[in-house]
Amino acid sequence: MSDFTSAKASHRHGVISVLVALPFVSLTGLFGKFLTLSPLLIVQGRTVFAFGALLLAMLFLRKKIFFSEHREWLWLVLSGSILGVHWIAFFQAIQVSTVAIGLLSFASYPLFTTLLEPLFFREPLRVRNVFAALIVICGLTLMATSSSDDSNTIISGSVFHGILWGLMAGFGFAVLTLLNRGHVRKHSALLITCWQNGFAALVILPWSLSESWIISGKELGLLFILGVVCTVGGHTLLINGLRHVRAQVASMLIAGLEPVFAILFALFLLGEVPSLQTLLGGVLIMSTTVFIIYGTEQKEIPEQAVSK
Repeated sequence: MSDFTSAKASHRHGVISVLVALPFVSLTGLFGKFLTLSPLLIVQGRTVFAFGALLLAMLFLRKKIFFSEHREWLWLVLSGSILGVHWIAFFQAIQVSTVAIGLLSFASYPLFTTLLEPLFFREPLRVRNVFAALIVICGLTLMATSSSDDSNTIISGSVFHGILWGLMAGFGFAVLTLLNRGHVRKHSALLITCWQNGFAALVILPWSLSESWIISGKELGLLFILGVVCTVGGHTLLINGLRHVRAQVASMLIAGLEPVFAILFALFLLGEVPSLQTLLGGVLIMSTTVFIIYGTEQKEIPEQAVSK
């Protein structure tokens, strides 16, 4: 009974950590419009600021900085590269289309996670999660096609390219989430996030050197906020939450609530007023997310208790 209670508390703490990360993660998409830089330079600046802030934080806290095994470094190079490509694709999707199109196509990653997780961890593919992910996509479709969006002003070719880039970002994030799940129980979230950002910055540097590095003070400030507040704060909490929840649950939480937070931020920061159709889509998404949380919790707790 004690293992069951402990697993239940751990699962709830993991869900809370993911939920706290959501406001920081939700702000990310808006920077695709705030900044006039290319997606490559946005990600370069974001990863450099994030890596520097995390490294200073670990030095100040006297935390472990280096890994002892070569395999861990190879995993970090791989996951850091995926992180960089995922972010470039995400900002590209928003810049070639709209925030709505970018978020809608990126929200496909719970479907990728649901399909890939059984291959990574030999876990059963639950029809309920597939069905819930499809409902989330329907809700996001309602939000993205509402009359308050600017998608009607964009030529179909731009929308098509935006969806393709968004799907690439979704697939990359799903793979990254699953890779992190296999390592977060052995290492701290700060350590993983630090080196993933560091290797992401290093991998994309040769390509970003061909870009124009004329960046204003305002843009540097925005990159600092994006890298330190959104990335360090949001993704550290997100990785920490993966210690105690399945990747499918984390994916559903983010896909279900991130667009809702993003709409609220767009309302206050950009003056975009959502339509009734957008609000209906948000209600559908949140209802499905609540269903996933409570529906998965009872089946997941025994699995965690046994694993201990």
